[in-house]
Amino acid sequence: MAPNFLVIVATAFIPFFVAYAWFHPKLFGGENWVRIAGLTEEQRNKKVTPFKLFLSVLLNLLLAWGLFNLCQHFSGVVGLVSADMEALNTGTAKAFLEEYGYNHLSIGHGMIHSIFPGVLSFVLPILGYVVIFEFKSRTYLLVYLGYWIVSMMLMGGIIGKWGIILPA
Repeated sequence: MAPNFLVIVATAFIPFFVAYAWFHPKLFGGENWVRIAGLTEEQRNKKVTPFKLFLSVLLNLLLAWGLFNLCQHFSGVVGLVSADMEALNTGTAKAFLEEYGYNHLSIGHGMIHSIFPGVLSFVLPILGYVVIFEFKSRTYLLVYLGYWIVSMMLMGGIIGKWGIILPA
């Protein structure tokens, strides 16, 4: 039950694909985004540096790893056997895993965990602070909250289904 790092790394790129669609000029992008975000002409014309792009990938990796920990429930069982992976094949841990262990490996389960603990416990409060103390609009909050709901649902669904490597 090791993390599938390939899946975790791949899901870190989902927010980029969602942003491409979400902030398209025909949806919330272009002039709409400039108005909603309150950007000046100077800010609007700045290019994203490779370093900032690298940082955004790194932040997405942290987000994907956090979602892995929210969507996969094996840490409790692994903790019961003091992280001795061999002990998972014996006794109570084995019986528990045989009865309940893999029932939650689904796209829907990952999506639910990405929305409720992920978005509602972390993203909404953080965006709320930005809106309150940077004097952003309710529209700003709704656009970005929607963006993160879609991004994290997709990430959580994929991690929930394929985020671990099952024992042979």
